[in-house]
Amino acid sequence: MKLRVIVIALSSTVLGTAITTSAQVIVRGTESTDNSATHSEVTINTGDRNVVPLIKESKETKVDATTQRTESVTRARLNDGSYFEWQRSTSTKKDLSPDKSISSTDVVEKDRQGQDHVSRHTDETVNKSASGETAETKMYTRNSSGQLVLDRVLDANTIKGADGTANTTRLEKVPDINGNLVVQTEREEVAVPHGPNENVVTSKTMSADHLTGKLAVTAQETTSITTQGGTKQIESAVLTPGRTGWELSGRTTTTETTAADGSVTRETIEHGRALFSEKTGDTLQEPLVLQRKIVEHEVHQPDGKTVMQRDVFNRDVNGDWKPESFSTKEADKGRSSSAYD
Repeated sequence: MKLRVIVIALSSTVLGTAITTSAQVIVRGTESTDNSATHSEVTINTGDRNVVPLIKESKETKVDATTQRTESVTRARLNDGSYFEWQRSTSTKKDLSPDKSISSTDVVEKDRQGQDHVSRHTDETVNKSASGETAETKMYTRNSSGQLVLDRVLDANTIKGADGTANTTRLEKVPDINGNLVVQTEREEVAVPHGPNENVVTSKTMSADHLTGKLAVTAQETTSITTQGGTKQIESAVLTPGRTGWELSGRTTTTETTAADGSVTRETIEHGRALFSEKTGDTLQEPLVLQRKIVEHEVHQPDGKTVMQRDVFNRDVNGDWKPESFSTKEADKGRSSSAYD
């Protein structure tokens, strides 16, 4: 869903201040009838008022028969209630042939003095064939001198089998001090269909060992995706190396239900290691405990608006779910009647 992109930006722009006031994050938006333009707003509801820290507008344009451009503008709220253009993103995708496409993305950020700075540039090439797909993504970021330099390269190669299986290898390479690309992580995934309603993905992640300079397996993950009618369930389990071999270190369960009108309800429950041992004196010897719950509602309204509400709960020491809280201290300083509902 397009509206969810703005939530990622929210974490770094709004949630970086101290945690003082309980609040709820809501994303509301509208889409044009042809889905080419969207307008979305992030709202922090504190119970007695609403604060809108981010507004994002996106538009897709078909340049010609083979080229499509997507432009988006994100505006951030200042303490006085006004907004400034914080970030602008422009992506262009061109189909060179039915099996090959290239795309590039520029992200430009504007500081409070109105100066533009290209913070990120990405180039991607995708090649498709009957037997699979390959993709190369080059990401450039600004260094301390303000110049765009190569930050990392992501390579993905997928081979499809006649039985529906898919084997994917993903490499993340970063330049060393001499500018030579070095593999930082390697992830091998195998997706196997189990009947028409279930798909199982097993993966192995290898990361660079800085002592030996070699890749070592750091995680194994199994994900099962089951669909029955309008309900999809995703269960993932992560194993990491421990003192006695491979040990279960995390488990996530997501249940997603889609209504007839397209509205979606999604609940994700995360299990992990407790910070303190309760029984054995060793947290690694105890079972995983509930840690976080994320509840999302995406409601498609008759007037074309899509409303998304996202609630995050953390497990407290008493085992109760407590809503995650955010600071509205800075917003309170510049409270303006025009900036609130």
